[in-house]
Amino acid sequence: MMRKIFFVFLLLATALHAADFERSNWHTQIYLQGEPAFLKFEDKNPELLNDPIDKEVMTIPLSVGFLWSPLITPFYKADIPFTIWLGMEVNSIQFGEIGSKPKFQFNNNGKKEDGPDKYEESLSFLFYSPSVLAGFTWNIAGDFDLRVLGGFGYHFFSFYDDVLGNTNQHTSMAQNAFVSGALEYRITELFQDVDLKVGINVRKEFLPYEDVKATNNAPKSVDEDFSIPPGYSGIKFEKISYKYPVRVGLELSLDFGRESRRDRRMRYALVDRDSILRKNSEVKDTLNDWDCMAIERDYHFFLDEDGQLPDMSEAYTKTQFSDVLESYLAFCHPEDLATKEQLYAVLDSGKVELKEYQVKQEDSRFDQVMASNDVEMLQMYLEYYPDSPHRGEVEAKIKILGDYDKFREIQAQNTFKAYLAYLNDNPNGAFRDEAEVGIFELVRSSNRLKDYEIYLKRFPDGKFVEEAQRALQGANTEEPSMIEAQTGESYSEPEESEPEEEVKASKKGKKAKTKAKPKAKAKAKKKGKKK
Repeated sequence: MMRKIFFVFLLLATALHAADFERSNWHTQIYLQGEPAFLKFEDKNPELLNDPIDKEVMTIPLSVGFLWSPLITPFYKADIPFTIWLGMEVNSIQFGEIGSKPKFQFNNNGKKEDGPDKYEESLSFLFYSPSVLAGFTWNIAGDFDLRVLGGFGYHFFSFYDDVLGNTNQHTSMAQNAFVSGALEYRITELFQDVDLKVGINVRKEFLPYEDVKATNNAPKSVDEDFSIPPGYSGIKFEKISYKYPVRVGLELSLDFGRESRRDRRMRYALVDRDSILRKNSEVKDTLNDWDCMAIERDYHFFLDEDGQLPDMSEAYTKTQFSDVLESYLAFCHPEDLATKEQLYAVLDSGKVELKEYQVKQEDSRFDQVMASNDVEMLQMYLEYYPDSPHRGEVEAKIKILGDYDKFREIQAQNTFKAYLAYLNDNPNGAFRDEAEVGIFELVRSSNRLKDYEIYLKRFPDGKFVEEAQRALQGANTEEPSMIEAQTGESYSEPEESEPEEEVKASKKGKKAKTKAKPKAKAKAKKKGKKK
C-alpha cells in the first residue's frame, strides 16, 4: 500500500516538475508531515484478559499530501497574496504495539486459571486515513507562508494478533475530520520554480473513535476448538484517542510555482510593460522560438554563473542593443523572473528609459508609418503618441487612405451615379478632382448636349469648362441625357411661377409655339440642304 502511494506521488512530482509554472502560474505542493503523539487505547471489559486495557503508545503519525490550486492567476491584476487549494492526503499513518504476553484466564492445560507469563502473543496496529482537502495559503511576508487546510476522510484501523507465529488481522473503519495549519518558510529553490520549504504543523482531529473492534471473540468453550483461545480475543476498544487535543510537528514540502508577494507585484508590473512593448513594437509579427534562441545566442540575454548579464557594449551599439532587447522582452518572455527583471533594468539603466526611448524613436517611426500607407500602423502611432506634433499629418493621411479605398470602388463602377454620389457624400473629399475627371470622360464619350450642359452647371469653375463649351456646338441634341438616365434625377432648372390668369391665357399660345418649333427646325434643315 505504501509503495503504491509513494509511486503515485513520485509520478505527480515528475509531471509537475516538467510544467512551465512561470508562464502558466500553476501552483501545486507536495508535503510530508510528522507529529509525535501518544495514542490511548481503552477497553474496560476485555473478554479473556485479567486486567482492562488502558495503554498509551508513543507514535509519530505521518501525513503525505498533494495540493493543487484550481485558480490560474486568481483575480488577475490584483495583488492577492493567497492561494486556494484543493487536494488529497493520506494522514495519521502510524503503527505500534499495544501489548504482548497477556495475562488471561486459561493455562496450557486448558483450564480456566491465570495464564502463564511466558505465553507468546502480541497485539499491534497500523492506522492510516485517506482524505480530501480544501484550504488556502496566505503569503505573510517574503518567504513566510501560512497554510490552513480542512479535510474529511475515512480512518482505517488494522489490528494484528500474533499468537505463536500465527497472525490474525482485523480491520475497522470510521469517519475522520480534521483541520491543520502550517507556518512554512522557503529555504531554497531546488529546481526552476520548485522551492524546498520547512514548516511547523499543528493538527486537530474532531471525530471520536469509539467502539472499534480489534479482534474476534473467543470460542464459548475450550471444547469447541480443542485449543487455548488467544488472550486478546474479543477486544473492542471503547475509545481510541490522542492524549493531547492537538498534534504539533514538522513539515517538509516541495512547492511548485510559488510566488512571493514581491514576485507577484513584479510579475504584474512586467506583464504591463510586456503588453506596452508588444502593442507598440515595430515588429508586427511575433518572434518564433528559433528567433528567440538566435537572439539569446547572439546577444546573451541570460544570467551567467554570478547572476549577471554579460556586457555586450563592445559588440553592439546602445541603440541597437536596446532595440533588440525591446523586441525580445515583448515576444520571447524569459522564463526566469530574476532574468526578466534584470533585462528591464538594463533597458532602463542604459540611459534609455522605456518611454523616453520610445519618444526618441518618434520621428523615425513617423517617417516609417507615413511611407507604409498602412492604416493600422498609422492608428497605432497616434495611440502611442497622442500629443505628437505630427498628429494632424497622420490623421490627414488616414483620411486620405480611407477615401482612397472608397474611391477605388467608385472608379471600378465608372458611372455618373457613383461619381455624383461620392461628391454628394464627401463634399470635402480628397478625390473631388478625380471624380470630376471621371464624370467629364463619360460626358465626352457620350457627346450629348444635355450632359455637357449638366457638367457646366455642376462644375462652373471646373477643369474642363472651356472644352465643354466648345463641344456644345457639335454635341448630339436628339439623345436624352445619360446623367439623368443613370441617376434618375432631372437637372433642368425649374421655370418661374406666373399668376394663374396669365398662365391660363398663355397656355394656347405656348402650345402653338411648341408645335411651330419643329416645323421651323425642319424648314431650316431643308434650306441648308438646298444650299
